[in-house]
Amino acid sequence: MEPLRPATPAEIDQLVNIYEQLLPESVQFVSLLQNIVRIKAALQGTALEQASHRFRKTIYVPNKTNPIKFATFLAIGMDKDIFVMVNTLEQSPSELEDAIRKTSYIKWHLNPLFVVGGDNGIRESLYKVANERGLLNDIKMISDCKNYWMHREKAATLSYSVPDDVELKPLLVEHAKVIDDLWPHKYNESLRYYESVIQHNGGLGLFNKNDGQLVACVIKNDHDGIGHLYTLSEYNNRGYGTTLAKAMAKMIAAEHKQHVHAFIHPANNRSIKLFEKVGFVPVNQTQWFVIGQKQ
Repeated sequence: MEPLRPATPAEIDQLVNIYEQLLPESVQFVSLLQNIVRIKAALQGTALEQASHRFRKTIYVPNKTNPIKFATFLAIGMDKDIFVMVNTLEQSPSELEDAIRKTSYIKWHLNPLFVVGGDNGIRESLYKVANERGLLNDIKMISDCKNYWMHREKAATLSYSVPDDVELKPLLVEHAKVIDDLWPHKYNESLRYYESVIQHNGGLGLFNKNDGQLVACVIKNDHDGIGHLYTLSEYNNRGYGTTLAKAMAKMIAAEHKQHVHAFIHPANNRSIKLFEKVGFVPVNQTQWFVIGQKQ
């Protein structure tokens, strides 16, 4: 019997409310759930069909009488870019482990990308199920990120100035190619992902006033967080990154009415210093695992 089913709108509201009580440590779960709800409501028909499969996630909960008892959920993307974010508040995550083991919604042969947060044995459960499937040697941890956050009231009051040599403007879909080329983990579906993010979540760029070239950029990713903050190397040390981090944080807080977060690789000292200077505080870590090798 399938252990999971799609969550109802009321159940998703319950999950958001539960995880909001655990802020700031749960900020990545609150934001992800909010993103999925918004995208489901906004995209219909052709627009939905054209969106990135990673961007089109469904929230699943245990298929039983009280599915929200441990706030267990799996957010799973579609086949061409199968992203799986899981969490539970059960101290020993047997409910989540059983769901990962038995569900037909996770397409193991398609090399899913798992995102795991928390310290209650979820990673060990994933390893256990992968081992049972003969996939333990195929698990690759591609990132162990620090999560940073800022309360929306603080972020909404951020001020910033745009350097005189550049212009701050929203990113357009055609700028996705620039971001995709800069990203070190580029894969077959990543360009489509960035196109969807820019189109439906938004992004900001700094453009050289002389030639109109995009010299720095940032997006609001599929976790509804600040992501992929880049400055072209020849334009470093001009304050562009700080300007974009503040501008995006303020937009998320003031316009979208959300708390603000970002996940940063612990070796990325430049970004860590930038976000801490802006006022972000580290709250926990999230680990990213690929089962198999994404092409």
